[in-house]
Amino acid sequence: GDKSSADLLPAWKLERGSRTLDEARTERTSVWTDPQTGLQVRCVAVEYADFPTVEWTLHFKNTGTTDTPILSDILALDTRTEESSKGDFVLHHHKGTFVRADDFEPLTTTLKPNDKLRFAPPAGRPLGHVFPYFNLEQQADEGVIVVVGWPGQWFAEFTRDKGKSLHVTAGQEKVRLRLKPGEEIRTPLMVLQFWRGDWIRAQNVWRCWMV
Repeated sequence: GDKSSADLLPAWKLERGSRTLDEARTERTSVWTDPQTGLQVRCVAVEYADFPTVEWTLHFKNTGTTDTPILSDILALDTRTEESSKGDFVLHHHKGTFVRADDFEPLTTTLKPNDKLRFAPPAGRPLGHVFPYFNLEQQADEGVIVVVGWPGQWFAEFTRDKGKSLHVTAGQEKVRLRLKPGEEIRTPLMVLQFWRGDWIRAQNVWRCWMV
């Protein structure tokens, strides 16, 4: 309904739960329900005890009896981070596939004040031109790997303000819809893996987690 979730969710009913999946994983669920429309937002997150990793997926379901208001600008990830005094943010990322010799070439971009980088594949091709794996150095020895699930038209955006803050958003691009009674959609799976030390080591920790 063209209103921000930051304004809406505090007035919605919230239920939380958790369960142990195995010795390394704990699932945590948060469910917000709009008492007026029956729109339900469910966040299902998994914490890992053996890796500095968390993953989550957002689900939207109409539990009411009429169509929901318009849902748009859904951000599976929406966070801000501050840089240290040791230098600018450095983003390690990759080309996607152009069907040529430099497919998946590793790239490094320094984010200066007021810089903005947006990544989105063309025409819904998950790896067309861009790759949804990002390693953000917040300072020389600390950072976070950000990964967007890529079953569809995903996007990720890194926006530096004029100071020391970086705004990171990601999700499914071009979402604007209503849900009919009983209908449900989900966002891309999001993963954050935090690291300290060396960013190359962080890449290898990520590989171990994936395996």
